[in-house]
Amino acid sequence: MSVTFKDLENFIAVAHSRTLSEASEKLEMAQPSLSLAIKKLESELNVPLFIRSRIGIKLTPQGRMILPEAQSALKLLLKIKGTPTNLSFKIGCHPSVGMFLLGRFLKSMNQFDSKLDLVIVSGSSNEINKKVAEGEVDFGFVMNPLPIPGLITKIIGEDEVAVWESRNCYNKERLIYNPELIQSSGILSRWKTAPVEKIEVSNFELLANLVESGAGLGIIPGQVVKAQRYNLQKVSGTPTYKDRLALVCYPEIIKSTEGKMIFDELKKSFISTNQKV
Repeated sequence: MSVTFKDLENFIAVAHSRTLSEASEKLEMAQPSLSLAIKKLESELNVPLFIRSRIGIKLTPQGRMILPEAQSALKLLLKIKGTPTNLSFKIGCHPSVGMFLLGRFLKSMNQFDSKLDLVIVSGSSNEINKKVAEGEVDFGFVMNPLPIPGLITKIIGEDEVAVWESRNCYNKERLIYNPELIQSSGILSRWKTAPVEKIEVSNFELLANLVESGAGLGIIPGQVVKAQRYNLQKVSGTPTYKDRLALVCYPEIIKSTEGKMIFDELKKSFISTNQKV
């Protein structure tokens, strides 16, 4: 084992810096030399420690795991060289996306004998995309992702936002929708006979429940309807909006066995609205 205390000093300095340039100033060494030293340390440990992006440098899950050990210096070299026993990964998604994906993902992960801590981060697709790009989230479920250099973007399925109603709808002249959903605006711009009376609901679970109760027509993603197991039907002759769902992460995240395993199981968690659960 050739990891030295200088290697650990470099690692800790970079972990607490926004850029390699900032860390090199703290350490009073040339940036190229520091970059080479960090790459050598990653090679020695056989794990990616940092995510490099246009805006700076962030710790990977392996790096976050190792940092406390490096700082405490208790059995330092042995613990860093050994395989981490309880890695933590962050998964980001919109609550409505997580509602129909994460349950299946966690069930599939149950087959593996791996000690992993998972942190679920919620937000809009744009927010999650940004958090992945900045290294704050390891894996992100993103609707209609924007291409970001350096990120892996894997399209895993499609969803359809449509107008739904229950079989016992008592007010078809009322529309229940989430105005924050961009797809709602797209549907309304093409729906010439849309109801004038509207109820705005920001929570999709509540929105779907109100539509199920018969309170009105609702603009809802198909996967939300499926996840709630409501007996709703699409309103014929109304516009729809197709969404592409992608899984995004940095390549460094899936270089480890654990990261690759999570990536593969997250990909499998999507089920088409045409499939039975």
